[in-house]
Amino acid sequence: MSYDEHDAAYDSYMEELYKEHRKEALEEFTSERLQSFYVKNPDLAKPALQALADARKLLPVHPGAALVLAAVAMELGIKTVLLKPVVYGLVHEESAASLITDLAISRTGFERFRDLLVQVLANHGGVDLGTAKRPGSDKLLWEEISEVQKKRNALLHRGELPSDYDAERSIVVASTVLDGLIPSVLHRLYMHLHDGTRICSNPICRLTTPSAGVV
Repeated sequence: MSYDEHDAAYDSYMEELYKEHRKEALEEFTSERLQSFYVKNPDLAKPALQALADARKLLPVHPGAALVLAAVAMELGIKTVLLKPVVYGLVHEESAASLITDLAISRTGFERFRDLLVQVLANHGGVDLGTAKRPGSDKLLWEEISEVQKKRNALLHRGELPSDYDAERSIVVASTVLDGLIPSVLHRLYMHLHDGTRICSNPICRLTTPSAGVV
């Protein structure tokens, strides 16, 4: 789908709305809003985790497909598991929250929400996405996320096959988001991924779940 004048108008509207209410929204945002969305949607992370599992299986036989699925997993992790609860928590009217949230994260990119996500996660998730790096990398995690997206787009739109390194790195970056960043945020909110897939707030089983390290 091409980016047209309607997309541009929508993005402009969202940007102005965000600028107008940003300070008030962030001051009123609480960890409880983040927690409540996860409690209502315990299977939120499953599609992303499944895409990552499929990417790992495909890596030895089809690096290109593995890279695409890793990018899908990475984007679902950010947009659905991290950004969607944040946007939902910023909308005060319960009846409108779901619609506005779905509209906001359905857009092709999420770069315009970066500052919002960074600040909310730093304040309520215990992770500074603005400075986070994956272990062994000297690049910011957000920069590597952008690079994986570019490699995915080059394959899909121009047929540029990725190198084995690119495919492997896409899975490592997606793993950093799903296996490192998200569990760290959940742990700060007294939650965890039960059996590695289902978001759980049960304090009893949480005691037997190893805490995730912050990226």
